[in-house]
Amino acid sequence: MSSHTLRQSVPALLVGTFFIGLFVILFSPYALRETSLFVYFMIIALVATVVSGSAILRHHGMRRYIYLLISAGNVCFIAYLVGHRFTTAMPIDMMLFIQNFFYLIMALIVITQSIEIRTLKLRTFDVFALLSFLIVGALHIFFYTKNGGQYVTSLNGFEEQMLLISLYMVLGFLYLNRIVTSGQGFRVMLLIGILGFTTASIINELQLLTGIGHELLHLLQVISILIISISYLFDESTEDVLAHDSVFDYVIYSTIVMLYMLASDRLLGTSIVDSMIANAVLLLLIRQFVVAKQNALISHRLHTVNTDLEVAVTTKAHELELREQQYRSLFAYHAEPIFLFDLDGEVLSVNEAGSSVLGHDTETLIGSNILDIIEQTDRSAYTNVLRDLTNGRPQTLDVNVVTEDGSARVWQLMNIPMIIDGEVEGIYAIVKDITQMIVQQEQILYQANHDSLTGLHNRYALQEQIERLIADGRPFTLMFSDLDGFKEINDQFGHHMGDQLLQHIGKRLRSALLPNEYAGRLGGDEFIVVAEHNDDEILVERLRRLVYRPPYFMAGNLVEIHASIGIVRYPEHGTTLKHLLSNADLAMYKAKDKGRDETVIFAPALRVDKEERKLLMEGLDMALEKGEISLYLQPQVDASTKAIIGAEALMRWQRDGKFIPPSEFIPIAEETGHIHDLGRWMIHETFQLMYAFEQGDIDLPKLSVNLSVRQLFDEHLIDYLTTLFERFPIEPSRLNFELTETVAAHQSDRVLNRILELKALGIKLSIDDFGTGYSSLAYLVRYPIDELKIPREFTMQLEENREYQTVTATIVAMARQLGMALVAEGVETEYQETFLRRIGCNSMQGYRYAKPMPLDEFVIYYMKQNA
Repeated sequence: MSSHTLRQSVPALLVGTFFIGLFVILFSPYALRETSLFVYFMIIALVATVVSGSAILRHHGMRRYIYLLISAGNVCFIAYLVGHRFTTAMPIDMMLFIQNFFYLIMALIVITQSIEIRTLKLRTFDVFALLSFLIVGALHIFFYTKNGGQYVTSLNGFEEQMLLISLYMVLGFLYLNRIVTSGQGFRVMLLIGILGFTTASIINELQLLTGIGHELLHLLQVISILIISISYLFDESTEDVLAHDSVFDYVIYSTIVMLYMLASDRLLGTSIVDSMIANAVLLLLIRQFVVAKQNALISHRLHTVNTDLEVAVTTKAHELELREQQYRSLFAYHAEPIFLFDLDGEVLSVNEAGSSVLGHDTETLIGSNILDIIEQTDRSAYTNVLRDLTNGRPQTLDVNVVTEDGSARVWQLMNIPMIIDGEVEGIYAIVKDITQMIVQQEQILYQANHDSLTGLHNRYALQEQIERLIADGRPFTLMFSDLDGFKEINDQFGHHMGDQLLQHIGKRLRSALLPNEYAGRLGGDEFIVVAEHNDDEILVERLRRLVYRPPYFMAGNLVEIHASIGIVRYPEHGTTLKHLLSNADLAMYKAKDKGRDETVIFAPALRVDKEERKLLMEGLDMALEKGEISLYLQPQVDASTKAIIGAEALMRWQRDGKFIPPSEFIPIAEETGHIHDLGRWMIHETFQLMYAFEQGDIDLPKLSVNLSVRQLFDEHLIDYLTTLFERFPIEPSRLNFELTETVAAHQSDRVLNRILELKALGIKLSIDDFGTGYSSLAYLVRYPIDELKIPREFTMQLEENREYQTVTATIVAMARQLGMALVAEGVETEYQETFLRRIGCNSMQGYRYAKPMPLDEFVIYYMKQNA
């Protein structure tokens, strides 16, 4: 039952019980009043006994003992009621004994509760006892003088002592209720019950009431008994207040108090002095037991405190030992070296990792100075750190050290002050070897500023260098170079060969530069050289002589490489990095347009060329789809008979009614990759044309078409040609692929394998522009070449340059000795024709016979020639 419910129900129960008794007293017939009250009182007393008896079973220890006393008191009261009702059955002495015994039990209950108040100090107890003693003494004197001795004869000694103890309990409970909230309900109920019973008993003895007044006093006593019995309902204590005390002590003490009260009532007189002496001795007896119990409590607490202190000290000592072991483990077995030294750097202690990293044993290191292993350049800085550590704040410093084996290392020393009693007495230095980390950082820094392939500065490092020169206002020359034919080398030999070539160029560049010149790679085959001078002609001549013109020997092959170079000057050609690079790029592309292996200095007019170039690049994207690309044919004739012996298929681009020369758009197509689609279109058109000629009346012995490097090394080329032969079943020997000498001259297995695959299809092969490149004639023997074409550059010089006549005659003689056919390109004059025929070359091609013409014009020309 909750406390709130008890506060509502218990008062109603007590008030109802009282008014029922009052009703019996007032309204019962006189003859039946005593019997009705006896029955009523017996019922309430029995109920109270049952309630207190059940409390005995619910509690243990001191609480059980208290409810045992209450139950004993209830039994005595029942015996008293029976004896009072049947006077003839019980002697008067027995009635007095039961009554006195009941008073004794009530007194023990009060005393026991008093002793349980552990918060009641002795000084407070003395004040309460003295006050109670004075009140009882004053009442005793008052009634004695007023009644002339009647008080002494009518008042029992037990009742007086009950009053004394009750007053003492009232004061004690009032104090306890003020400072202790737990158990207030139980204490109040017990207090009200005992005071009510004692007051009613004393009034009954003093006034000797009869009739209704006597019966009302008995009703009050019965209600008080009920209140005492149901007080346990308000007991909030879950365990004994003095759980360490033995109940046996209270039983002995209760017996002593009972014997004393009986003895004092029988041995001492009933005078005022005797009564006061008895009361004083009783209070002293109670006080003595309270002192004994409090001493026992203090002793128990002291023992508990000593035990707890001993446990705490033992635990603390164990914790200290454990922490010391933890510290030793942390210091001794830490993976990083740890040194302990004084403020002068003398080593006081070092762990195993520290002695191992220095190559000394611990005994050797102790007593040495940490400064001895630090490089001279870092000693002063570390000495300052040792001095500054006296402020108690950790500091970290990187120093260079030399170990026993002479190796140089870089240590990061985390210096932690060792503080004892508020003073810095030493220093812990935790060592972290950051040598590898610094090496890695330097590698990262190097990689961040250098090209991984060539070792030259990369784009970002060059940009920083150029922007630094611009910020300083220092004039300089920027040379932008792009390798000529590099894509063909990649396609012919593979990217690994291209990477090797770039590496060799990087080495040559580094060795060819002066101290005030910087070289870097932008990416691909683009290089930049920055020179802090204006001698660009000397710089270009030096780079071509040392870097670009000498051939490269790689994987058993001589590789010739050239470069187109664009030059800008700061601040003449731009004041920002962006403008300088853009203008250098324009100059470089202009050099490529001039025929490659050229050098161009930027001029504002190049911006117009750039716009035209941009338009060409955009136009190539849709040229085939728009039908702007067409096939032209240039006849090849026998100079002696003027008969057509073949033709060369050429590509023409007509855009917006204007023809764009192949020299302009073919390099752009090769650069942008459009040459792949254009080349396939040319091959397809050639197959289709030859098939149409064979199905018609045109018996064209040979049709030649140029095969670019990208097409030659296209992994799908052979499959594509096989498909075309299936679709257009022409005579393979009538198809002639012209290869550039640059491709053929590189004697690689890849070139040989592809040439053999083409020959296996029955296609004939010729070398275009023979003699214009740096080449080894060995490939003429190794490769199954069918035809050599004398380049236009040679033919045009025959009239003016005897050296070209000699070279041309040598080519013709060599071809005849090797069993190869010959075709001379660019024949325009009678002298050229006569000279070529005289040295043995009758197959010719040029404007002397016919210019390149559309298909319909070629057919008409062919028919007219045959007719």
